[in-house]
Amino acid sequence: MSAGLALLAVAILSLVGCLPATSESVLKSGELERLEAGEVILDSCVKGSKLPLVQGKILIKSRPDRVWGIVINPREFAGKIQKHVRNFHFLKDTPRNSVLDCQVEVAAFLPRFNYVVESDYEPCKRIDFRRVGGALKDFRGYWLFEPRDNGSKTLVTYAMYLDPGFFVPQWIIRQGLKRELPETLDGIRSRAAELDIESNRALAHRAG
Repeated sequence: MSAGLALLAVAILSLVGCLPATSESVLKSGELERLEAGEVILDSCVKGSKLPLVQGKILIKSRPDRVWGIVINPREFAGKIQKHVRNFHFLKDTPRNSVLDCQVEVAAFLPRFNYVVESDYEPCKRIDFRRVGGALKDFRGYWLFEPRDNGSKTLVTYAMYLDPGFFVPQWIIRQGLKRELPETLDGIRSRAAELDIESNRALAHRAG
């Protein structure tokens, strides 16, 4: 989604809010307390998935529309939340679907490479993404956004599967994803907190 569409979507959602979820994810015993304490919960065995997904959950003290606006905007990710993403451009860009060409740098001593990812959006609720071109044999996953505490918080789920197309033991890939997912989710939480502070300051300025 382009910056213009992203900003328009955020503006609309900030007025109408997110529709309440019809159901909430069932958390295991003790998980809610861990999430409330700020922990990122990882799961290497996603029930019902045919792929060996690695999944992370985080509870963010911001509204779903705020978190959604960060995740759908690649300008929030490139070089910031995901530091290995160096550049990007849209091949397709609509409110319900996008195709994005991303340039990635894994390490300074290795050449950069590109992959193309397609994403389907269910606004403020879910994103499904998959690799459709470029490097990597397979890359797919999803995001879920669930309002909690009457919409004042968001339970974010981020799940990913990766097959680079050359032999690397899957356990090594999964260990890498277990480092990647918490860093990404923590970055989103920090950015959401910054935007909330900026919004509150703007409101206070207009009021005073």
